[in-house]
Amino acid sequence: MRARCGRCGTGFEVMRPGRYACPACGVTNEVRAGAQPGAGAGPQAGPPGGGPQGPMAPPPPPPERPSRRARCPDRNCGFSFIVGEIAVAPCPMCGTDVKTGVRQRRGGR
Repeated sequence: MRARCGRCGTGFEVMRPGRYACPACGVTNEVRAGAQPGAGAGPQAGPPGGGPQGPMAPPPPPPERPSRRARCPDRNCGFSFIVGEIAVAPCPMCGTDVKTGVRQRRGGR
């Protein structure tokens, strides 16, 4: 069966209904039973006609949280980059220590 990504429109092959990541952009697409061959289901697409999901329908994926970003304070750099859950991160461009605004937990957990 052929599916089409709801975000970028890329077509890709699937074996059966389920959730599949688009090979081009990575968005999760849901292919449902009864979908027309060649017709893709968009991200989080419901059944034709907008009916309720059946009892065997998989749960929806968790909402995507935007990544935490930090900007280098060095006025000659100013590089913006994604940081994890750390209090201070080195700028990947110039090495300046950047405070991320994350508070470090004490006690290890």
